[in-house]
Amino acid sequence: MAEIRTGDGDSGGDGDGDGESRAVRSVVCVRLDEIRGFVPAERRPELEEILGALRGNGDPAGPQAALHRLLRRCGVAAGLRAFTRGAGIGGLPAAVEGHPVVEAYVCPGDRCDRRTPARNQPVPETCRLYGEPMRRRRLS
Repeated sequence: MAEIRTGDGDSGGDGDGDGESRAVRSVVCVRLDEIRGFVPAERRPELEEILGALRGNGDPAGPQAALHRLLRRCGVAAGLRAFTRGAGIGGLPAAVEGHPVVEAYVCPGDRCDRRTPARNQPVPETCRLYGEPMRRRRLS
């Protein structure tokens, strides 16, 4: 199974648990099906262990580093960075004063920055990482 530890100098996104880590969780949520596609069946238990740790309340740096290493072992040369570079996490601009109200579905656990427009979507998307419906939130 995966050894989930913090910091090995090649973590692919170990942040402070807030900024960069929230962004990495967002990308994992949005692109989880694609990430799973790179992991062969015999390594799926290791992936699920890592995802379980990433879902937890602890420092996400260790699980992010483990996911990066697993992807590299599965042939993704850039590891987790292959999914995080230039990746959009919802397509909504930041709320700006004086602009119309924007409502979006956001992470159910407020653990990442993923946002998806709520307009014309009466049923929220499901968070792929946590398996829960996303929450509707007013952004401006």
